[in-house]
Amino acid sequence: MHRQTISLPGTVEKIITPTIPGDAEKVEISIQSGDDPGQEIRIANTLIDAQREAVALKSGTAVRIVISPKAKDAN
Repeated sequence: MHRQTISLPGTVEKIITPTIPGDAEKVEISIQSGDDPGQEIRIANTLIDAQREAVALKSGTAVRIVISPKAKDAN
């Protein structure tokens, strides 16, 4: 079975500092989509690069959001 994947361009709009000590910093990403301009998502700003090093996004950074369905359990 073929899984459909979609890739959308986005831009980090702002960095959100945690209000609770110990929580992860978040980033708000604006997604440029012709279907619904102005869509935004928020994710934890705790990412790993290809060399397995911790990295953090900065405001204004161009990103690509890749969305794919999760594989169903084999059970």
